[in-house]
Formats: sequence, structure tokens, C-alpha cells
Amino acid sequence: MRLILYIILISYWTFLILAPLNAFAADKTFTCEPVVAGSPKKDGSFYVEDIDDESTPMLDVIPTSQLLVRGEDVYFKNNPSRKFEALVPYEEVADVKEIREIHEGLSNWDEILSLDNFRTYYLRYIIDDDKESLKRISINTRNTKTAVLTVPMEDYPSYFSLSNCEGDSTNKNIQIEYDPSKIVS
Repeated sequence: MRLILYIILISYWTFLILAPLNAFAADKTFTCEPVVAGSPKKDGSFYVEDIDDESTPMLDVIPTSQLLVRGEDVYFKNNPSRKFEALVPYEEVADVKEIREIHEGLSNWDEILSLDNFRTYYLRYIIDDDKESLKRISINTRNTKTAVLTVPMEDYPSYFSLSNCEGDSTNKNIQIEYDPSKIVS
């Protein structure tokens, strides 16, 4: 009888110890290096840089970003000093008129970036000194490319970047910043 009790207790403890560890096993992180960047010109054309260009002043300042995919949820971080921030799928904010107008207005940018088979997310991005922008982040379904279109709320020009992403081999607990006030509404 003791043997059966020990087996049950060991099985139960093993489950209690391994279950939380497996919760993070499904987390997938991707590091995304920018390879193309650009912004619209006043004449309606686009200024575009490629990683292979001789001079890349815009690409030189765009940071490497990270994606975290946790089940159906996707998180974004473009600065080592920030925590991962939750992305809001376009489908959840499509009924907001302003977001729909921005989404439709930026659809021609998707053609420039040649990003196919992707899902689009939004992030209300607030910098420490209360400057705000809206980031439209498109991720292809294989998580190998991201396109980030940034629309500043100040009088700064919009810009875009395309990044190649690679999956990270490390799997550690990842801190996520969830602030309901940062969700686009």
C-alpha cells in the first residue's frame, strides 16, 4: 500500500514541477534584423535603403527587434531596455474608424515591402518623454519576416522597415509588459 501511495505522490509532484516548466516551452522568440528601411518623400515617391547599399543612415539607427509568440498571442520589443509589449491584431480594432483609415492608407506600403501571407498587428508605442506613435506590425505566417510601419503622432515623418527574423534557441522566462492603457481603442 505504501508503494502505491509513493508512486501516486511522486507522479503528482512530478506533474506539479514539470507543468509550469512546460508552460514556457511553447514560447518562441525571434530576433529580427532590419534589412530595408524607408520613408515617403514630399513628391509622393519613397526613399528606400537596402542593407546592401553603400550608405544606410536610416538602417543604421533602426534597432534590432524581437518577437515573442506565445500561443495565439504575439509580443514585440524593439529596444533592450523595454519589456515585451502585447500586439493587438487588426481584427480586434478594425471597427475603429481611424485605425481602418490608417490600415487602408498603408496598404500600398505592403506592396513595396513585398510581404505576403501575413497578419497585421497594432501597437500604441509611448516613449519616455510622452511622445507617441502607432506601429503597424505585419508578420508573415512563418515568422521569418516583419514589416514595421511607424506613424508618429507628432510632426515627424512616417517610416517603415522590413526585417529578417530568426528563431532564438534559448527558451527562458520572458517578461511581458501588459498595460491596458496602451491598447489602441
